Amino acid sequence: MFLSILASILFAVGTVFFSIFSVPLSVFDRSGKSYLWISRIWSRFFLLLFGIRVTIKGTENIRHGEHYVYVANHSSYTDIPLLLATVPDDIRLILRRSLTRIPIWGWALLVGPFLIIDRSSATKSQRTLKQAVETIRKGASVLLFPEGTRTNTGTVQPFKRGAFHLAYDSNAPILPVAIIGSYNIMSRHETLPKWGRRAEVRIGEAIYPQAHSAESARSAEIELMREAESRVRALLG
Repeated sequence: MFLSILASILFAVGTVFFSIFSVPLSVFDRSGKSYLWISRIWSRFFLLLFGIRVTIKGTENIRHGEHYVYVANHSSYTDIPLLLATVPDDIRLILRRSLTRIPIWGWALLVGPFLIIDRSSATKSQRTLKQAVETIRKGASVLLFPEGTRTNTGTVQPFKRGAFHLAYDSNAPILPVAIIGSYNIMSRHETLPKWGRRAEVRIGEAIYPQAHSAESARSAEIELMREAESRVRALLG
């Protein structure tokens, strides 16, 4: 517990520094790559402080020159640094608006290239998904959690259709991602990450929207959703 408390204090201080530093990077580099670079350093700083060892498998499924919709299970706040630290792609996260209320770090999210989704209305959610389509067309990948929120039990919750509407509209392949161990690092019911744990990120084979021909866009999106959920559950083992 002492190590977790000490690491949390140091991480809070470091987060303030990285957040402040990220603002001018976002202003002067509108490509988002500098912001992603500082986000990766922040993520590795987190893993180092908490003694978390993470491995990644399946990077061969990320093809050079292709842009993806990554869909991952969501068990913990630690999922964000675990993914940013390990996924070797030019990614933009889709994050819920409530995170922007966190002092300093949340404010830095507002000026960065990550996409903020407001689920208070369907219109606002659709606006973010349209921005995500443009992000993919401009040459970056998008990563989101199709469960919508963190699991209470550590098991995968049913996926929601929004991620697959994005994949269908952008015609971008879907990469299923399984995050193993993050629930044991910090579940939804805990306030501090545990020190010295292990985690693993597994990336599955791509799912191509073109392979799903259905009577309507809605039907195709539902097929994609069901296949992606099944793949993520299989990757979790």
